[in-house]
This record gives sequence, C-alpha cells and structure tokens, in this order.
Amino acid sequence: MKNFKTPSEKYRQQGNEIFAKLKQQEDAAFVVRQGRFTDALKYYNQALNASMNDDERASAHKNLGSLYSYQITSTNIESANKNDYNHNLKECITSYGYALQLGRQAKSQEWLISIRHQINNFVSDCYAQFLLLPTEERLRALEFTVNCFERTTLNRLDSVATAYYELGQLMFQNALKHFKKEPKLIYNCLPTLNRAFYWACEPHTFRSNEMKELQDSIWLHQCIHESSNARHTGVRMLDYHLQNDEELNMDFIWTIIDKFREAILLAKELDIEGEARACHCTATVYEKVLKMDDIAYNYHLRCITLAQTLVPRNLTKHEWYMKSSSFVQKHRAKKVNEEEKIDEERYKNFRTELASDLKELNKAAEKGAQELLKYIYEKHPPRKEGATMGSIESDQLIKTVKTALLHYHPDRQSVFNDKKWTFLCTEITKILNAKHEILKLGS
Repeated sequence: MKNFKTPSEKYRQQGNEIFAKLKQQEDAAFVVRQGRFTDALKYYNQALNASMNDDERASAHKNLGSLYSYQITSTNIESANKNDYNHNLKECITSYGYALQLGRQAKSQEWLISIRHQINNFVSDCYAQFLLLPTEERLRALEFTVNCFERTTLNRLDSVATAYYELGQLMFQNALKHFKKEPKLIYNCLPTLNRAFYWACEPHTFRSNEMKELQDSIWLHQCIHESSNARHTGVRMLDYHLQNDEELNMDFIWTIIDKFREAILLAKELDIEGEARACHCTATVYEKVLKMDDIAYNYHLRCITLAQTLVPRNLTKHEWYMKSSSFVQKHRAKKVNEEEKIDEERYKNFRTELASDLKELNKAAEKGAQELLKYIYEKHPPRKEGATMGSIESDQLIKTVKTALLHYHPDRQSVFNDKKWTFLCTEITKILNAKHEILKLGS
C-alpha cells in the first residue's frame, strides 16, 4: 500500500480512484453513477478540509473542479434537474477559481496553465450543451455561468469572453424581438460586450470584426430609441403647454424644438423614418405655433424627401406624411402666386423704364431681320463672353437668328442676376422667334 505524506493526499487519492471508476462506468445506472459521484465528492471535500497548506488546498480544489466539470458535461441538460445542474456549475467554477488563486504561489506555471486549459474546455463544453436549449433558457444559462465567473478571482479567459459575446448576441436578438414594447432592453447589451473585452486574453483582437458589427448594431438601435424618446417627449411637452398654459412661453417652445432637433440628430442616417417624423414635428411647431412658414416649409420638405427614399416602403398613407406633403404643395403654390404678382408688377415698371428701348427695338424689327440683328448686337450686346453676331447674308440669316436666340434667351440670363436685363432679353427673344418663323416659311 502506498504511503501518503499527508491525510489530504490520502483523501485525494481515494477520491481519484472512485472518480476513475465513475468515468469507466458511463453506461451504469443513474443511481450507481450518482453514488460514485457522491463518494468521490466526499473524499475530495475531506482532502480540502485536511489540507495543511496552499499547495494541498489548490490540488483539492482542482480535483473538485474536475469532478463537478465531469458531472455537468456528462449530464443531459435537457432532462437535468435545473437546480442540481446550476449548483454543480457554480461549485465547479468556484473550485477552479480557488485552485488558480491558491496555486499562483504554490504551484508551477505548467500546473496553472493546465488549470486554465481545463476551464476553457469546460466552458466550451457547457456552451455546446446550452445550444440544445430554447433561446430563453440558453440566455439564462449563459447569464448564470458568467455571473459565477464574476464571483471568482479568475480573469483573462477567452472561453468566458466568448460566453459573454454569445450572451450579448442573444440579448441583442431578444431586445430586437421586444424592441417596440421594451426598448430599454437594448441598453443591457453593450455592458455585456464590454465584459467580453475584459475577459479576453487579447481584447483588441478578440473577434474584432464580429464585435464591431454587433456593437454598431446595438448603437444604431440605441440611437433609434433615444430619437423616438426625444420626439415623443417633445410632443408631450407641446401638447401639455398648449392645453394648460394660457400664454405662450417662448423658452418652453424653444426647449421643445431642441427636443425635436435632438431626435433628428440621433436618427440621422440611422433611422430614416424616425428622422422624417422628427422633421415633421419640428415643422409643425414652426407652422402652427411660431407662424414661421418658410422654416416650416424646409422641415416639411425634408420630411417628405426622407420618406420618399424608403421606397418600396409606402409611407404616403401616414397622417404625418400627408400633412407635410399638403403643406409643401400649398406653400409652393402660394410662393408661385406671390412671385407671379411680384414679376407682374416688376415687368410693368420695366416696361415703363425701357419704353424708349422697346420702341427702338420694334422699329428695327420692322426694317427686317438684318436690321434687327444689327440693332440688338450693337445697342444691347449679349452678356455672355465671346458672343458675337454671325453673318447676316441671306443664306446664313436663319442660322444667325438661331444663334441670337441662344444668346438672348431669358433662361440663360439668370447667371447675371439682373431682372431688368432678363426682361429686355425676353422681349428681344419674342421678336427673334417671330422673325425665325417668317424666315422658315420663306426658305
């Protein structure tokens, strides 16, 4: 019989023998296997209690961790008693944690590396089991597992980092599923991913592409929620103010507008519909409350422009879209009408101011196309650089008139920003068009 140096070593050896039999009897009845597990557990606990130093305590904890690990990974998780399973899981992680903590001073580097390797394998095996569970149960199992690790002094384990990453993914999927009813669930995701970075051996390279993609998706939905929240807050503030306050409080109104602008900024390029809705809300304040139609028009126009980029989605039946679209149409019609009235009045004035020039123009036209061309190019030369009169010989006259039409056409005069000149060019163009028609008939 082997002589043992300490009682702890003796108990560990006895536990190891029973543990070996347990692993050899995988097909044995559950009662038999459970009995073996209980006996091995008893001896390992006795070894722990009899330990006289950190070296022995570390070894005993390692044995306990290995035993619990085997018990967990050999259990059918779908039919297992959840309380027993979670108890064994917690004890396994706790034991491994103490083994590493105590072994740092008492054990060799190789021994410590082997423990970390065992832990990583154990977590990977657990996750493989968790994949058999429904999504909600898998999420809870991962949460329980990582919480157990957080209660230890362990750190820098890629398997735990991976568990946090998988948990973050599940939490994000769950948050998306309930986003409309419980949008705040999205805020639990990033802290979980941050713990993945904490546990990773190489945080800067750990699943870099996958982590960035997931983080970006989470940020996007957080911004969508915050934008929606800001918009709804602004709407509630506006409704309350208009219904309960007798006088308009401009400071309060500007605060409301700031809320809507915040909603626009948060949604910008992330949530087009949300940005469009926020633009509509902002426009409504400028239109209905501040009576600043020009600014309201800009926001209403932005609203419908954004909505139209979502094709093939059809937002035209939404009340906010219809209101913005209606305002834009009415505002444009109003502006066109105003501009026509202004132009009409302006043209009357121009006709009076340029009466003598128009009279001379008509006289030149009466003398024929050649005289007309000579007159306009001499008295009112085109402002376009390099524009000169062509030949007025009979065979070239139609071509020269066409060129003159290009030189004097009012649409080409806007670059000069001179309304009077544009008016004069309009009159010249009318006469040139008439001459061109006559020349065409005679050719």
